[in-house]
Amino acid sequence: MSFSHEDVTLGLVVQLDTAVLRSLGGCQTNAVLGPEGDRSVVGTQDFLVVGLDAAAGRCTAVPLFAKTAVGNQPLENGKKSGRAEQWIGTDTFFSRWQHWRLPVASVVAASADDPATNADRRRYAATDRSALDDIKNWEGRNRASYRDA
Repeated sequence: MSFSHEDVTLGLVVQLDTAVLRSLGGCQTNAVLGPEGDRSVVGTQDFLVVGLDAAAGRCTAVPLFAKTAVGNQPLENGKKSGRAEQWIGTDTFFSRWQHWRLPVASVVAASADDPATNADRRRYAATDRSALDDIKNWEGRNRASYRDA
């Protein structure tokens, strides 16, 4: 079930098709792009919305991972809510070194395959804005500048 513009709020966890995001344009990432290649995520990926500029119609999100890697940090299970399958009680990590700036309209368009319903949308830190700010603040410490995705 896809999302509407109003559903894109701080703490939302949504499955996005990065090919759709790239095809729509207007998306940026600060993932490292170096001689060894592009480190930005590809394919279908869960993202956590950590920043929202409703007036500009844009948000900042980080991709989520089931396994840790260098530069990844775990999410606290106690701050997760929504559909339990592959979310509640499972290890989930975000990369401190990869943020995406996305038009909200692109999030809506790229979320068509997300299995959530209105009753079980996944969220993180729904009542803890400081936890989301802590994740977003890594954006300013990133080694790479934003570029088109």
